Amino acid sequence: MRYRIILPVVAKALLLICALSSTVFSQIPPIKITSPTFQAVYQRDVIGQREISVSGTFNVTMDKIEVRAVPVIQGQGIDTPWQTLQSAPKGGVFTGTIKLYGGWYTIEVRALLDGKIVGRDVLSRVGVGEVFIIAGQSNAQGLRAYPGPSAEDDRVLYISNYNNDTHDFLTDPVPPAFDKINSNLGIMSPRGQSAWCWGLLGDMLVRKLNVPVLFINTAWEGTAIENWSASARGETTKNKYGGFVYPPQMPYANLRIAARNYGNQYGVRAILWMQGEADALFKTPTAFYRDNLQYIMNRLGLETGGKRITWVIARTSRTSAGSDIASSINPAIVAAQNAVLETPFNPTYPGPETDPLVPDRGDGTHFVGKSTSDTEGTLAALKILANAWNETLGADFFSTVPPLSPAPVPTISANCVAENNAVTITLPTGYSSYEWSTGERSSTIRVSSAGTYRATVKDDAGNSILSSVVVLENDAKPVKPTIAQQGQQQACADSTFQFSVSDGSDIYSWYKEGSNTAIATGAAARIAESGNYYVKGQNVFGCISENSNSSSLIIREKISKPVIEASGPFSITAKIAETGLNEEYLWRRPDTETDTIADIIKILKSGVYSTKAKVEFNLNNNVLTCYSDTVAHEFKTNEENEVVIYPNPSQDTYVYIESRDNIKNAQITLFDIFGRVVSTSSTALLDSRLQINVGTLSTGKYIIRVTGEGQSLTKQIIIR
Repeated sequence: MRYRIILPVVAKALLLICALSSTVFSQIPPIKITSPTFQAVYQRDVIGQREISVSGTFNVTMDKIEVRAVPVIQGQGIDTPWQTLQSAPKGGVFTGTIKLYGGWYTIEVRALLDGKIVGRDVLSRVGVGEVFIIAGQSNAQGLRAYPGPSAEDDRVLYISNYNNDTHDFLTDPVPPAFDKINSNLGIMSPRGQSAWCWGLLGDMLVRKLNVPVLFINTAWEGTAIENWSASARGETTKNKYGGFVYPPQMPYANLRIAARNYGNQYGVRAILWMQGEADALFKTPTAFYRDNLQYIMNRLGLETGGKRITWVIARTSRTSAGSDIASSINPAIVAAQNAVLETPFNPTYPGPETDPLVPDRGDGTHFVGKSTSDTEGTLAALKILANAWNETLGADFFSTVPPLSPAPVPTISANCVAENNAVTITLPTGYSSYEWSTGERSSTIRVSSAGTYRATVKDDAGNSILSSVVVLENDAKPVKPTIAQQGQQQACADSTFQFSVSDGSDIYSWYKEGSNTAIATGAAARIAESGNYYVKGQNVFGCISENSNSSSLIIREKISKPVIEASGPFSITAKIAETGLNEEYLWRRPDTETDTIADIIKILKSGVYSTKAKVEFNLNNNVLTCYSDTVAHEFKTNEENEVVIYPNPSQDTYVYIESRDNIKNAQITLFDIFGRVVSTSSTALLDSRLQINVGTLSTGKYIIRVTGEGQSLTKQIIIR
């Protein structure tokens, strides 16, 4: 039954993608979504919604861009019908917002011009749900030797492309990529070592909340509270187990970077803090732990500009000095954690009490089996830990813990410079810092080469956010276009000629030499007037190409309508006013659907006969065929005679023979008045007017005899 429910919505989501792939556009997509990123998850607000920014690039002329959202599977969200995202976007960049209820969506955008779709794009997955930052030590970070199971639901995600385990960068991470949590993941950015219990917890939360869940893991194995607080103060700090010195500002810096960057861009519900085992082993005093955890919380709030991110603090102390030593708990550490939770006005929420959970742990400290091969034991322990977190993150938590909202994406603009050789890309002033993909650090940059440009901006507190993307598919100044139909061209008077250029990403305007007013726009122009024409391209930033080489067009004079007249008793002919065109005539007889090409046509039956003139014009081996308008006239057959010889008397060099019916094997014999044969001729089929040369004959009377199958006629003619 489940499949009957989901199939209609799956089909609807697939239709969005198929509609895109089946639409023919230029090789460069006319419109492309650049933000959100595939499978990104935004923190929902207190009423379960989130207004997210949708931005992208375009290279076509449009009136507006529309957006809609469809749940990936029925029940995983609420449809948002088509609505305007932005009217009249400029400079190759569009941006706007759409409000979504918590869910898992396919987003589609479309560009419209005069009500017609001129481009569209689809982002197949984006979510509005829950975002958590994980911090603490190894029971939060996870162990690589005990990877933990993959999430079952596609909506349980992590950031996969930022590894700060081996490098310990203090700079902003790269733009994030999102993936489903799996058992063989590399790094749960920035430092998580495995899926651990988080894939299990994610599945539980997704089943409970029906929204996607994102985990960002900043935990660091073996860290004590002193390491976190000292690094937050910028002090050098040493690991209590091995005595090595942590990299500058680590481990705290990863938490700060995650909150300032990921939390600022996508929002966050809470920090899941699970730490205390090291302090339990080394017997950290309660007051020291309490004060330093409080300091870390305060410091993070200060370094994010006063953002109050809730800390869900697990009560954790169970540990062991070695895998063969029995584990123990340290109530002093739990008391310190509770003291922070009980401090008035603290942004805290009580996490799970983990000490009673799995007291017989495989190594005495971690939620694992007896060995790396004891996968069943590890899975059982991790399920218990995940369930404890899930019970903590219940209805009361989601109704009382306010989420941190994402920061608005700064508006970006791009315009061609006056010199027509570069594009200025501008972000709003007022940010503390700007760092462009080019390395430049001002609110405005000037670029001339093809590339993708974006910036990371920061507020006074150091919270960062990525700008929208500006894409130059080619250099700033468009390439000089080339008209495909070069040289001289021609067209008939009652038609147009189409000039064209190879369809690219520029907007083309066509001109007639001598005029500065565009006569057409687009990759093709239909022209109906003689002249010389050129085209120039303009990109979406306003930069203009050089004029193309011109091509000329000759529009041929309109061919006059033929005049039909009788040419004999059984035939008609046509002529036009023009001379020297070597025209042909296309005749249509009564009750026929095909044309007959002839100068003279026999009247086979009474009815309407029509014709039009056909003329071929040759211009540099370019042959053009034009036609006159059609003329029609009604004619009747000659019922009185079967064969007629005319003119009689003759008027010039020729006399003509016509028969009403076709005569096979016709023999024509000319006699003088004494019966002597003057000339003979024959034709296999007498089906049209036959011409007889009498120009050499003496004046006088003659006899013509016409014979053939079924016919015999003798007639006297007079030659003058």
